[in-house]
Amino acid sequence: MHLQKRRIIVALLLAVLGGLCVHYGATYDENWPHPTGDQLQEQGPEPFVGERMLLFGEVQTVDADTITIHVIDDNDNVAAKLKVHGAEKPVEPGGVVQVYGVIESETELHANQTVVVNRNPSATMYKLGTSVVGLLLAVAYFFRQWQIDFEKLAFKPRTTTHDSESEEVHHRG
Repeated sequence: MHLQKRRIIVALLLAVLGGLCVHYGATYDENWPHPTGDQLQEQGPEPFVGERMLLFGEVQTVDADTITIHVIDDNDNVAAKLKVHGAEKPVEPGGVVQVYGVIESETELHANQTVVVNRNPSATMYKLGTSVVGLLLAVAYFFRQWQIDFEKLAFKPRTTTHDSESEEVHHRG
């Protein structure tokens, strides 16, 4: 395939991918079955009392079996402050949890299931750090096995050159 055709195909595929990303971002909140932080900010928790919902929140305080979370909207404003009863997973203040349960009142939620996203604030940096290290190792391994052919705009396997004289001496023993 000619280089010009490859460039056109790559440009078209990137444009389609970009369009899908924009569409997904524009329709995500509308298709989410649970109230978002923005909806809680606009309407408050009252319309959702008695409903099952999934909320994400930053842990503010931790008591015996109750945690207090702040649900954040898209502008990083606190949309709701909720006391979550029945949180079974250990988490520290500053951590992030997702809670599935029933809103019992404007300020209380009974958790059926709690998942700890980040146990404490340093967990985010650890996750990002290990991801970067893993990505660098994968890229280094890939380029150790492959090389870029800039003329054909393609990857090709690396060729290994062996000194036949040194191998012959090695095999003679």
